[in-house]
Amino acid sequence: MSMIRVTLLAVFVINIASVFAQDDPAAKNIFRGMYIEPKAGKVKQLERGLADHMVKHHPADGWQIMVWSVETGKRVGQYFYHSTAHSWEDFDTRVVNPGDDTHWEKYVIAYTEKVGPNEFWRSLPDISISNEKEVNKANVNLYHIRAGGQKDFIEFMAKLKPALEETGDSYNYGVFIKESGGYIPVISIDSYMEGWKDMEPFSTDVYEAMAKKYGEDEASSMFDKVYATIKWVDNEIVTFRPDLSTQME
Repeated sequence: MSMIRVTLLAVFVINIASVFAQDDPAAKNIFRGMYIEPKAGKVKQLERGLADHMVKHHPADGWQIMVWSVETGKRVGQYFYHSTAHSWEDFDTRVVNPGDDTHWEKYVIAYTEKVGPNEFWRSLPDISISNEKEVNKANVNLYHIRAGGQKDFIEFMAKLKPALEETGDSYNYGVFIKESGGYIPVISIDSYMEGWKDMEPFSTDVYEAMAKKYGEDEASSMFDKVYATIKWVDNEIVTFRPDLSTQME
């Protein structure tokens, strides 16, 4: 078996309520996001518009937004714009600030080549690993899963978590599943980083960690099973842009 190191990644299936029990409907685990592509030569104007839009319409005590610059991959030069975590009901009851849409059209869309598609993602904290590391970047792997394969993929991630925790390495990643918008099933594994230095490999290979935890034969079988669920993988590195996001201080 190839010993390719799986770089674990926040940022994104057929509705898996049919596979796993849906979380509490009031749980704050749903994110809505989209990509924004600036018009050629209009990056400064777009960023100025986004920053002003946050101040006027997305304050810290309101509907918070996070914006990331895409540094690598097929969407390099774009931005990923998403809400913070909400319940599904929050999207029904949200009251949009007066003037929000008008300001968005005039100062953001005017400098935008393309927006979207809109996507909804659900976080899966039980199979994620978090630590206190400062997050400035994320290495995002978007796993496009074969129909029906999400159950095996999620079960693999559930077994992977304790194996990595026992290595002593500072793994820090979020797992998300796309609920709607474009191709599904998709599972995103977002490896959170302070900076580019965190691209360096950890001391223990992912496969080695699994083999140590479960034995060589079982680990090999689990990897073969999860590889069979994957159609293709997209990768991108994104950098958090606090200057374009809701101001929290």
